Amino acid sequence: MTARKLRPYFLSHPIVVLTNSPLGRIMTHVEVSGRMVKWTVELGEYDIEYKPRVAIKAQALADFLIEMIQPGEEEVWRIFVDGASNLSGCGVGVVLIAPSGEKIKLALRIDSRVTNNEAEYEAVVAGLQAAREVGASRVIIYSDSQLVTQQVKGVYEAKNEKCSNIWGSSRPKHHISTREVLCFTQLVLSVDEEIPPIQRSSWMTPLIEYIIHVKLPEDKAQARKIKKQAPRFVFLNDVLYRRSYQGPLLKCLSENEVEYVLREIHEGCYGEHLGGTSLSRKAILAGFWWPQMN
Repeated sequence: MTARKLRPYFLSHPIVVLTNSPLGRIMTHVEVSGRMVKWTVELGEYDIEYKPRVAIKAQALADFLIEMIQPGEEEVWRIFVDGASNLSGCGVGVVLIAPSGEKIKLALRIDSRVTNNEAEYEAVVAGLQAAREVGASRVIIYSDSQLVTQQVKGVYEAKNEKCSNIWGSSRPKHHISTREVLCFTQLVLSVDEEIPPIQRSSWMTPLIEYIIHVKLPEDKAQARKIKKQAPRFVFLNDVLYRRSYQGPLLKCLSENEVEYVLREIHEGCYGEHLGGTSLSRKAILAGFWWPQMN
């Protein structure tokens, strides 16, 4: 089957088959019969050499080293945050410094009126969100607000109800999500990279509206379809996932993300000759899903 699928490659290159079975002697024996004759004739046009499979000592040593060597410490990102509120407006600034020394600067404006302390809280949350976006696993946050830093450490307790909602000292840290900060606008990145446009609306929008706000489209047929599909989906940390039958949750992709994911799966130096069914199956195994992917 491999020879039939990759016939041009088999004709252009010599082939070495590593096996512990005596295939070379069997395939060239004059007394073979039945299906073996057919295989012998079909494979006779290729330059095939059979060699015994030996132990790959170097590979065994490499596997042993990988198992025994302990990974080093995770790289630490430094995050400097500051927030301010005055008569002209409210905003926060965030500076992320990578372990390699590269800097990412964020300037965010808060539309609603907040106090200085509330702006400092928003700055810390914005810094954590930015760290999550860049994939930082360990961070050190620098803030000039003793009230905020001591509350984060659990020394102080917030008396203001609004500040408690932003970051309560008694609330687990893993509950923090981007949905809790709704007043950030005008994100400015001081990097020279081209940022892809954000798709504001997609096929996921009606499902997300129904899951979060129980809001259905005006069209009755579309509303009935959304209610029927909603139990198959879950909305976690601002990401829509589809429940799979036996595997983990599958991340739903918008239309402008599908092409990129398919290109990453199919192209490159390890690109394969995949058909549509195999490609969609590989995308599912990678943890992605979108309508009509088959």
